[in-house]
Amino acid sequence: MARNETVTTIGLRHVRVAKRGTDNLIEIPADWPAGTAYNGLRIGGALAMTATLPPPNRVVARGDDRAYHTFNLPPTEGVTGELRVSKSAMDVMALLTDTLVFGNSPVRKVGMGTDRQGLEPAVLLWGCNMGVDTEDGSPYYGQQVWNTYIFLNALCTPSPASKEDQAIGEVTYAVSANDATVDELGVAFTRAINGFTKAPYLMITTLDQFMLDSFEGTGAVTAFTLSETPSEEITPQVAQDGAVLTEEEDYTISEGVLTITPAPADGSKILVEYTYA
Repeated sequence: MARNETVTTIGLRHVRVAKRGTDNLIEIPADWPAGTAYNGLRIGGALAMTATLPPPNRVVARGDDRAYHTFNLPPTEGVTGELRVSKSAMDVMALLTDTLVFGNSPVRKVGMGTDRQGLEPAVLLWGCNMGVDTEDGSPYYGQQVWNTYIFLNALCTPSPASKEDQAIGEVTYAVSANDATVDELGVAFTRAINGFTKAPYLMITTLDQFMLDSFEGTGAVTAFTLSETPSEEITPQVAQDGAVLTEEEDYTISEGVLTITPAPADGSKILVEYTYA
């Protein structure tokens, strides 16, 4: 058993969401500064995040007054999920409903149940929680780990918090998880490496906290500042337009800055997956 493959987790922390572009990668806002990491929007006040896999489509073969075999076929429903939070964030609701936050400060508004329903953008949604290694006999037994759920191609529908006497309002996001043929870095799944070619979400276990930063090339910028300083124990994974780059040959990372030479082409997407303390 490899380190941190058997874990016990608790709670929910660090939920983020980002639009999924037509290139299957995180969509970076048009006005985002070049060379600065974009990792979506933080969804604060996270209380619970669930993923529900539908049961298999069971077909029973019968004859001679008995059932003699049950076939487990692929389910006829998709994966769903739910996120419950105790904070209402207008920017998150606007992103998920493909609308805008409007009004003049201090009065801010966002529409709900608009004519944009049915046109919601696909998103990547991920949330982390803390855990410990609980593999019997492991030399790392009891050491801290982190567990992350990441929906790779989801639709999220927000429901505003109810208003009840002496009760904290909870915003609920209903998640519909669709299949993706690439992972969070845009790298294609293969039967040889992953054991499958399509998946709606992944479960990721890491020794430190998980982070996914994205950048867009300009044809001139070679230095990209990460949002956190990567842990030294694990080498970050870097991909450009869905192709994994090789450390030292294609890039270097020093003091939280990723350097790629020559400069990535204008419009190219750079994704960096790493952990941080």
